[in-house]
Amino acid sequence: MKGSLKIIFRCIAFLFIFTILFSNTSDYLRRPDDESDEIHAFYDEPKNSIDVLFMGSSPILRGVSPMVMWQQQGFTSYVRASALQAPSVTYGLLSESLEYQTPELVVLLCDNIFLDYDYVEREGDLRRALDGMKMSQHKYKIVREVTAADDRQTMLSYMFPLFRYHERWKEINWAEAEPIPLMKHSIKKGHVYLRGGEPLEFPPDFMEPSEDASPEFNENAKEYVEKSIALCKEKNIPLLMIHLPKMAWSYQQSMAMESFAKSMGVAYLDFDREEIRAQLSLDPSTDYYDQGHMNLGGSIKLSQWFGDYLDSTYDLPDHREDEAYQRWHEDYQMYAEKTNIE
Repeated sequence: MKGSLKIIFRCIAFLFIFTILFSNTSDYLRRPDDESDEIHAFYDEPKNSIDVLFMGSSPILRGVSPMVMWQQQGFTSYVRASALQAPSVTYGLLSESLEYQTPELVVLLCDNIFLDYDYVEREGDLRRALDGMKMSQHKYKIVREVTAADDRQTMLSYMFPLFRYHERWKEINWAEAEPIPLMKHSIKKGHVYLRGGEPLEFPPDFMEPSEDASPEFNENAKEYVEKSIALCKEKNIPLLMIHLPKMAWSYQQSMAMESFAKSMGVAYLDFDREEIRAQLSLDPSTDYYDQGHMNLGGSIKLSQWFGDYLDSTYDLPDHREDEAYQRWHEDYQMYAEKTNIE
């Protein structure tokens, strides 16, 4: 009996030491990525402390600043988004997020509902989101779908990124190398902003009605959007579907989204509709990074308007005088210094 216990203890000790070494080695080999870091830093937010969750792909990642909304309205929010985020990833991240937070509102960017998402070509985009997630049933389900579509990507490499980035051994100067663990706490609350950009102009006849056929949704993407909406309804959490400023967008797409949202019983807000563009006063020569994203200045302008809209529409709480949220004041001060926000 004693011999058996000794073997068990030795196995446990080996696994413990192996896990520590494995984790440290992964920190040396991983490629630093702002999006993975921001997705991971979500776990540091106190349980049930986030009022609004923003979910979706890069326009919401670049365009929404939770810290601007905090300073103006006092509600808390977090952006769990990544570039070209697959709808299956959005659903998985939302499902996981709702195990940590019980928000007053979920805001869902759904532009990818029109895209035929290729898991084979988009491995880099997938990993930006998935590398920041903890191991869970939600991550497992996404990876299972990805690996079923592309046998060159493996379950092991997503669950343990070391197996994907092992080729970086020869790139690293081990005499000077330092581990780069995933970020623990974020002062940006998921907002990965862009600076600068080239002056742009709106395309001719932008958002004007035309005789073009109504665009079709990708069925797989539509299924995951429907599942995201159903999940929020199951938990009695209001959901707002949105489209953020993007010049590669049409009136027909906007109408299709509005009709879909109505059929699902949720609200829809399109920032490229003329009446909202007029209120935002976005200047394409200064506020866009490229045709699909706001720069930092544009995101601040957009977030100021959007924060007012959300606060007045959904009656969100104001935590600015609450001692339990003191850290948000500290984070805002660092954010303000980093961005030079006025």
